[in-house]
Amino acid sequence: MLEKYYQGLKDDPRDVRVDLHVHSNASDGTWPPEELVKHVKAAGIRIFALTDHNTINNVSRTSALARAHGVFLIPGVEIDSFHEGYSYHILGLGIDIENSRLRLLLKDQEERMEMRDKGAIAFLESKYPHVSAEDYDRYEDDHSRGGWKALNYCIDKKLCTDYREFFALFPGDLPFFVPSVFHSAEDVISVIKKAGGCAVLAHPGASFYNPDYRAVLSDMLELGIQGIECYHIENGEEVTRYALKFCAAHGLLVTGGSDCHGTFVPERWLGNPEVRLSDLVL
Repeated sequence: MLEKYYQGLKDDPRDVRVDLHVHSNASDGTWPPEELVKHVKAAGIRIFALTDHNTINNVSRTSALARAHGVFLIPGVEIDSFHEGYSYHILGLGIDIENSRLRLLLKDQEERMEMRDKGAIAFLESKYPHVSAEDYDRYEDDHSRGGWKALNYCIDKKLCTDYREFFALFPGDLPFFVPSVFHSAEDVISVIKKAGGCAVLAHPGASFYNPDYRAVLSDMLELGIQGIECYHIENGEEVTRYALKFCAAHGLLVTGGSDCHGTFVPERWLGNPEVRLSDLVL
């Protein structure tokens, strides 16, 4: 389904390194397109997907740079969603970035994320005298740091040191932090398909998903998922083995990626886990 994005590649698939989950500074990564493509090339990766959170703003520029540097880009996005009380990330691979329905959904997601962050600041304002909505509105975020405005504001206010500590500041039942602030997984999958893309469940072993990953995969299959990110550092061997068998049994795509965010999440670097084209079903 995604072969058209690397047409002309003559190498043995066993020798082709692939990373289908990469972020740039359009969302919470630290690298702009120019730096991202440079790092991809240096890492020996031949095929990669740009999958920023809820935005496609850097896809066109990254695609042009990838062609100029002799690497293959699959246009993508990673969209937040919810299903039965849990948050899930759905990758859209091979999307048409000009699709109007996709653009409308991503615009709405942006507004929902902004609402969530303003709710977070209002909650913190009630607890910490040096935090205020007015101060937050004046705060200018430095995108080269990665992350997002509310996180970096809280780091600079000495309330946390990273994104994990940021989320720990808030009770899980706050109305602006419950998963239902996002679109349903079913809707997200449907929009990705209508945009010509392949809907893939990201990192099924993620700690914030329903821990019963077998039930998650079965649910996502019913919702119309087309693939599973079987190779990801959050999965672990057990989840990876099960996901691979599940994909084989149901004819799903098999993908893998590093979830690299540049220096924002230093433990996730390009090409880790190491995935070859021959490992995947695209």
